[in-house]
Amino acid sequence: MLKLLTPFLTSLAAGEIGLTLSRVKRSAIFLSIIGIFGAIGAVFLLVAAYIALSDRFGELRAALYIGGGAIAVAIILYIIMKISDAIIRKRQRDRAKTDTTALLTVAAIAAAPMLLRSRGLLMLALPVLAFGGLSMLGKKPKTRQRRRRDVSEELRD
Repeated sequence: MLKLLTPFLTSLAAGEIGLTLSRVKRSAIFLSIIGIFGAIGAVFLLVAAYIALSDRFGELRAALYIGGGAIAVAIILYIIMKISDAIIRKRQRDRAKTDTTALLTVAAIAAAPMLLRSRGLLMLALPVLAFGGLSMLGKKPKTRQRRRRDVSEELRD
């Protein structure tokens, strides 16, 4: 039965991959055109800002103001990028912990019938499970630090 469905399933998967690839290509073309026109617009805005600032402050100061502003924006964007990378890495670590816990739980559940069938293994596994349970009970839960916003809200109330 599965042999009869295999060509259908592969053609379905290939068709969806082809549609996805064509959509990605189309999006890449449009985004590159948008990027080019956006860069042209940004250059003309910078030229207009330079002309306006040079009339008011002089050419040297105008160039310094625009250059300093560009560096300030770059530094701000770099800081934002680093903060978002740290948040993403933390989420990935938390997800990995959750996945590991789920995998170990599934493995323990899968091994349980074999352990319960063998009397010798059951006698060996019982103290290990008891020790694991007691060690989990003995751990103190980590207390989360309250955010400053929460503390300030409590002070207002």
